[in-house]
Amino acid sequence: MRILVTGASGFIGREIVSELAENDHQVFALENSRKTSGENTSNTVYFQANITDYKNLLDLEMIGEIDVIIHSAGLAHQFGETTKEEFHAVNVAGTENILELAVKLRVKHFIMIGSTAVYGILSAVQKSHPRTSAIDEDSALDPQTLYAESKLKSEKICRRFCGDKNIALTIFRLAPVIGEAGVGNVARLISAIDKNRFIWIGSGDNLKSLIYKRDVARACAAVVAKKQNKTEIFNLAAEPLKMKDFVNEIAVRLNKRIVPVSVPAYFLRTIFKVNSKVFKSKKIKKISDTVEKWLSDDVYSADKIARIYDYKPQTTIRKAIARQVDFYKTNKERTDR
Repeated sequence: MRILVTGASGFIGREIVSELAENDHQVFALENSRKTSGENTSNTVYFQANITDYKNLLDLEMIGEIDVIIHSAGLAHQFGETTKEEFHAVNVAGTENILELAVKLRVKHFIMIGSTAVYGILSAVQKSHPRTSAIDEDSALDPQTLYAESKLKSEKICRRFCGDKNIALTIFRLAPVIGEAGVGNVARLISAIDKNRFIWIGSGDNLKSLIYKRDVARACAAVVAKKQNKTEIFNLAAEPLKMKDFVNEIAVRLNKRIVPVSVPAYFLRTIFKVNSKVFKSKKIKKISDTVEKWLSDDVYSADKIARIYDYKPQTTIRKAIARQVDFYKTNKERTDR
């Protein structure tokens, strides 16, 4: 098939391009105009364009008809201050631009890379009843960050647009993605443990779902090959792991010892509650959000895609952790030389 991949130089996009090329698809890899990640081959051709500017996407009409677009480009979680307007420009308006391009290229199937962030965070203090099962695709949506709001808006736009234009649609809601060269919260955790800056908060018995980056690409390839229904939404997640096992796995790979001292969650929540009512510090509020995310149970069911496409992730969270930690160690050694 002829497949256009946006965000081809990104953390996930690179894996998608590689997986599709290995499966003998003709891949047109669209990168941000400020980046480059690969050279043209017999079945992979690279282009540069900024998805926020529709005019510079028009040059892609020269490639002719495309069977599938996999839209992985987007502005992900940022540790600094990212405005609502910035998230909208890339994740919402950028998606609209790629959808318009899809019509020009007579695309038959559109795949959007979304996020489980659209479900929101259910922290221990927010639970009205014990969670007895994982979040599935029919669970309530409660985006609680600007990023999550922008991803949900993108989903809605895709569903409306593809429905109107009779384009088959697949939305993948990804659990946090882990793997070599990752720069998200897992990377920060690895660095903190390595530098002996890690302090336990809570018991660590809460569960976390993640997904290895190559398994996202494999899911894309699986659905591309056997697309069944017009509109489908799938969670992508490996089997969950307890937070304490997650941390211990990192510590073992780094040959570090975790100090067995924990800051009680209720103590921190008391401080955060006082801040919300009295001081209203944005900095403390941001720390509060991070702590609640740490303490939450984030378990997502991927049973639907397993049932419909016979697809399951090949990489456990433990294996993914090992690969990311080993990558961190190798690159740290190179930097220290």
